Amino acid sequence: MPAPLMTERLALHRQRRKDIDDYVALDMIPAVRRYLLPLEPPPAAERRQELTDRFDRGWPEPGAMWTVTDRGDNRFVGWCGIFPLEQSGLMEIGYRYRPKAWGRGIATEAARAVLEQGFGVLGIDPIVAVAHPENIASHRVLEKIGLQRQGVRHHYGLDLAFFQIDRQRS
Repeated sequence: MPAPLMTERLALHRQRRKDIDDYVALDMIPAVRRYLLPLEPPPAAERRQELTDRFDRGWPEPGAMWTVTDRGDNRFVGWCGIFPLEQSGLMEIGYRYRPKAWGRGIATEAARAVLEQGFGVLGIDPIVAVAHPENIASHRVLEKIGLQRQGVRHHYGLDLAFFQIDRQRS
């Protein structure tokens, strides 16, 4: 079970059932889904059930997921975590944030804290990430936290930019 994390502006706590409505609302925002498949979100009730099932079974063992809130007002801004990259045997760092958080360094700040936990407490090595080729903002976040682009790989039904970092390079 991941420990809570604090950064200068953010509080990250393990995912909880009471966070599900925030996760579902985030997934319904068209701008957030711009680089995700399917582009259209599933019905909210279906997404809520999927998340409830995941939370109840402790997904993503051996990784971890954190809900990210603003330390100033305790409002939900998104999530960040390390979880299995589909059918690869690798562990992926990923995140999703409300548009109001974009462009403020929040994704980078949270991802640095999660990456540190991934290498240290969780003992995951290497850590990878994939991002839509046109999602340049996400590419920049991954590069800022030290991941290096390693070409393109097919995951989640798309050819995606593939990034990787090893513990010794972090």
